Amino acid sequence: MLILIAGISGSFGQLLAKVALSRGLSVRGFGRNPTTLNPDIFSQLESFVQSANYYDIPALKKAVSGVDVVINAYAPTPVLDLDGHLLLLRAAERADVKIFIASSWSRDWTNIQFGDFEHYNNHKAFQHQVANTSPIKPVYIINGIFADLLWSPYGPGAFEAGEKPRMKYWGDHGKTDKHPWIAQADAAEWTIDILLHGEGVQAGKGGIFKIQTGNTTIEELAAVYENVCGTKVELVREGSVGELESKLVEMRKLPAPLAYFGWMSEAAALVASKGLWEMKRVDRLTQFRTPMPLGRWLKEKMSTA
Repeated sequence: MLILIAGISGSFGQLLAKVALSRGLSVRGFGRNPTTLNPDIFSQLESFVQSANYYDIPALKKAVSGVDVVINAYAPTPVLDLDGHLLLLRAAERADVKIFIASSWSRDWTNIQFGDFEHYNNHKAFQHQVANTSPIKPVYIINGIFADLLWSPYGPGAFEAGEKPRMKYWGDHGKTDKHPWIAQADAAEWTIDILLHGEGVQAGKGGIFKIQTGNTTIEELAAVYENVCGTKVELVREGSVGELESKLVEMRKLPAPLAYFGWMSEAAALVASKGLWEMKRVDRLTQFRTPMPLGRWLKEKMSTA
């Protein structure tokens, strides 16, 4: 089986390649700069197709030629999430590729409406467009927030580092709202498991698969950070959920393109307050890889920082 990994030189693309190669699969890389790829991975590739940009049609044609599977591991930017995603899919269509794993590793955008969390509008738009116009039935993998973002301004609680780190929450239950999360290594391993063993995937039937390393809360994140780093995290109640909704209404009046990056934390908190990030159904793949505890993940992350 020959797999094309688009965006292979990114951190997640390289993890996917490493797992696929370890399973004896043949991997072709696609990206702008092969020099950023780990030399050990590069040496094992079937080939590497270099592109000038996401709309390099000749390079896309060459990349998908003769492959059995396309995995889109582009960086999760607004342009690549939709424009680049569709161009890659259309190239796969023309090459008669049947298995296409979409770039959808994220919180559960199937639970929300268009506009609830603007950063995921492109996922919903892509799914809608493909369902109506393409013979390809993509595989969508939803896995919660990547662990790398848990203690960041974009994670639950909008973590603020420093001598006195702090996290914020809204409402009476904001610090105990559930946030599914996943380690990138788990996501890569289970993605290849889904490719090889997911129901209907090899037959080109696509589908939505939901995986997670675990669930966490802002309260737990603060406790884990204190336990691992020895520094207490202050939890700050910003206001009620009603006040959060009012704040978002005002923030969303900003006219600047991509201004929503400025209120991603607030929008995510509102979705969490409604329980909509929680996955009602999770595909358990622990027979292939045991999930990593949150504290251990942070210890390993801090030791390599």
